[in-house]
Amino acid sequence: MTRLRTACIAAGVGLLVQLSVAHAGEKSVKIGVLTDLTSFASGAMGPGSVLATQLAAEHFGGKVLGKPIEVISADMQSKPDLAVQIARRWYDTENVDVIVDVPASAGAIAIQGMATEKNKTFLGTVAATPELTLKACSPNALHWVVSTTGLARGPVMALSAESAKSWFLLMPDYQLGRDLVAQATPMIKELGGKIVETVYYPTGTTDYAQYLLRAQASGADVIGTGGVGLELSTQIKQAVEFGILPSSKQKLAAFVLNISDVHAVGLQTMQGLWLMQEFYWDQNDETRKFSKDFFARFGKMPNFTHASDYSGTLAYLKAVEAAGTDDPKTVIAKMKEGGMRFGMSIKIRPDGRALADSTLYQVKSPAESKAPWDYLRKVSDIPADKLYLPPDPTLCLLAK
Repeated sequence: MTRLRTACIAAGVGLLVQLSVAHAGEKSVKIGVLTDLTSFASGAMGPGSVLATQLAAEHFGGKVLGKPIEVISADMQSKPDLAVQIARRWYDTENVDVIVDVPASAGAIAIQGMATEKNKTFLGTVAATPELTLKACSPNALHWVVSTTGLARGPVMALSAESAKSWFLLMPDYQLGRDLVAQATPMIKELGGKIVETVYYPTGTTDYAQYLLRAQASGADVIGTGGVGLELSTQIKQAVEFGILPSSKQKLAAFVLNISDVHAVGLQTMQGLWLMQEFYWDQNDETRKFSKDFFARFGKMPNFTHASDYSGTLAYLKAVEAAGTDDPKTVIAKMKEGGMRFGMSIKIRPDGRALADSTLYQVKSPAESKAPWDYLRKVSDIPADKLYLPPDPTLCLLAK
């Protein structure tokens, strides 16, 4: 998607949002979608995140406690400082009740602290940092989407059950890559496995030949990559050139992958890749219903990030209604009582960590795919209580 097309879609979704609700200030329940609309993460979230949040408001009925639900959005361009600047304005002068999305972890941590200070609400529906339920935990916030802890532990645990014991970790040399290694390493050892080697590649790398050949020669059962977006797509294409995919000798597993990545690259190249997902459009009747509505407006199936914005917003609105107030701490306390997400049970710990089962998938071959977007084959379920470390009361007082 070009920047021009992305911007046009964003403008269209923004217009849709503004026309569908009344600007009522404090007389409305106002939701701010702070996302990347034009930078490198826009394809994975961006305009789709705005639409998903708007669909949640529409599916809820457009009003809560007799007040219209207002959805606004802004482009934080994956820049933490810009995200914080916009959030402060929203909370201070634009009467925004709750902020969702925020893909940059540093921005999410700062905004969660701001929500606590100003007695507002924050839902971590995209940021992956586990700090949101550790030192940064807040009675005004929840971490709704899977964190790097779950992103790392889930695939390791599931692939261990598939007889994978040795790992070669290929990671980007920035915080995400180091967080994934920090979480995956003890899990691999706990399950009786070993890390053959860990390699960090520089930001902006386009030629992964030396790393992939090294990983192939290592003989590791699994090559685990923490690549994201374009860098991940490039790695996979080059892995095919070297016969790593598709192959039964080694498993190539992606710790962070969106269904839109599979769609963009194609099954011919992606087939055989292993991945974990909290959400897949074809999981059950509830996921298919949301995805059908999303596709009708967006022309693509939703990523797990879009689904997180939708389900988090819907759960928030249900809690406001059940609590009879939009007071932040009261609403978050109500959400912590648990509920359903896409027809599946979800629990929320006192530290704000949402617990939902995930699934190990393998990308289908073109011959296996029976319809458009029929891309993933389910391998096994991953229980929610195994994805995360226990709450830490020494770092988060709410966990006591």
